[in-house]
Amino acid sequence: MKFLKTIKMALAFFVAMSIAQFFSFQYATSAGIVGILTIQNTKKETLFICLKRILSFFVSLLSALIVFSVFGYSALSFAFFLLIFVGISLIFHLEDGIAMNAVITTHYLIEQSMSIQWIQNEMAIFAIGMSIGMLVNLYMPSQQKQIRYSLQKLDIQIKNILMQMSDCLLQEKKTGRLYEVFQEVSFTLDKMFQSVYDEMNNQLLKDTKYEFEYLSMRKEQIIVLKDIYDLMIQIEFHGKQVIFISDFLKHMAVEYHEDNDVHALQQRLMDLKRKFQQDALPKSRDEFENRAILFTMFTYLQKFLELKYQFFIKNRGEQQ
Repeated sequence: MKFLKTIKMALAFFVAMSIAQFFSFQYATSAGIVGILTIQNTKKETLFICLKRILSFFVSLLSALIVFSVFGYSALSFAFFLLIFVGISLIFHLEDGIAMNAVITTHYLIEQSMSIQWIQNEMAIFAIGMSIGMLVNLYMPSQQKQIRYSLQKLDIQIKNILMQMSDCLLQEKKTGRLYEVFQEVSFTLDKMFQSVYDEMNNQLLKDTKYEFEYLSMRKEQIIVLKDIYDLMIQIEFHGKQVIFISDFLKHMAVEYHEDNDVHALQQRLMDLKRKFQQDALPKSRDEFENRAILFTMFTYLQKFLELKYQFFIKNRGEQQ
């Protein structure tokens, strides 16, 4: 993407400057610079910044007219112009247009004139540069296939975490090594969010909200799984209840996929909880503490499944 952006900048500069030269506008290179500065990372970002820079252009034009008309054309006058122009830009959050329009205003200072001819010249090179920059930046290769692949890969990672948690629960001594895996998945999620965000801002007509909400749901689930793991490493292996939860985690991993409404898993978890409630009371302090941790884990598992169920209802309910 960085290489593509570099190509776009070079192309925008060349085309904008060439057009300005063809029509014999002065300071044609400035049209090329405007073209370069128009290139942004996404289409929506480009459009938004262009609107701000257009407003900034007219603020600079009006400020320059007032200052140069009153104080003449000098370095001190230009400094006074910057004081007004930059101040207004900061107040109205038009910072993106400061550098570009300050450079354009220097042309009036150099020519010692703000005649209609020079104002038209600056408007022309500004319009040419921005128009070419926007046209060049319309080409944005879709990342949709890569995002879909990343979502599938993420689900596989979470399935593997569930399987490892299932095995970990049966171990008498737990090392906490899964914390590194959680950290890796969180890092992957952050990168995926950036990709989805860029895709959302590049697809002006296509809605990519589903992928963003899917990632948000999976991120919340990862947080819940880490909370479960925090509890899990406190448990010493004791009896059938631990085996039952280990089996449930493994079963959840097998059925873990994008289109699962998790209703069957929720029912199975409730049945397992009722079975636990019918078991004999703990006979020792250790058994009591383990039982308390296991019941807390039930709460987190319910939350884990509820997150997916609510997402399914909101985004895939029409398929039921």
